[in-house]
Amino acid sequence: MIELISLSVLILITLGASLYHRKKMRQRLNTRLLRGIDQLTRLLELIQRIQRHRGLCANLNGQNNTEQRNLSSEIEPLWNALLGPDYDGDHNRIRLQHQRWQQICANPADSFMSHCLLIEKLLNELTVIADTCSLTADNTHFDTQRLWQNLLQRPYFAETLGRLRALGNRAAALGHCPADIRVQILYQLQNLKASELFTAELEKVSELVQQEILTPEQIQIEPRVYFSHMTQAIDDQIQITRDHLGQLNQTV
Repeated sequence: MIELISLSVLILITLGASLYHRKKMRQRLNTRLLRGIDQLTRLLELIQRIQRHRGLCANLNGQNNTEQRNLSSEIEPLWNALLGPDYDGDHNRIRLQHQRWQQICANPADSFMSHCLLIEKLLNELTVIADTCSLTADNTHFDTQRLWQNLLQRPYFAETLGRLRALGNRAAALGHCPADIRVQILYQLQNLKASELFTAELEKVSELVQQEILTPEQIQIEPRVYFSHMTQAIDDQIQITRDHLGQLNQTV
């Protein structure tokens, strides 16, 4: 009888320890998930601002030059959370990207490719943080297909729109579309239409670029009007990703 009681007590202690361990593991996972969602949100905000900065730098006439300087000042504090010790990505790598950003700010003219390379590196950080903070792990119960599409694929899709905004803005400022810009625009349009995220609504964006930038010998659309139309399309895509991050935050 004593042996049976001892065995029962031992089983209860083992079960209690196992449940406690599982609870602590879940709490640590939730902490990682919330930290990852926060860092992804910050990265997304940084990317969106840098994309806008690139678009402005494509045409630095008058108001745009003032606006890009103001935007540079707004962007700089966004790096702080990523440069701190709590960042879950590679610290040396993010510091290098920050240095590249500072170089762009020092010489914003003709910085299209420098912007693009920086944005590509930051887009890659989205995947790194999602993996490091366990958002892509099997035990999160997240919809991995929606996670991949909205969090890791859609920002790249928005970047295609961002490049079309910058290139088209440059052409509109010139009043015509030079051959080198035309080739790049056609390539980005091809990427846009090939994506599974391309919708009938975005066909209007494709038509805007085609009819207002590529077709006319003399471009009539005002650069700021074109910039505004493209910005709305980009913001719509990024908002979908933000909404998804908000939903993930509520389910943790």
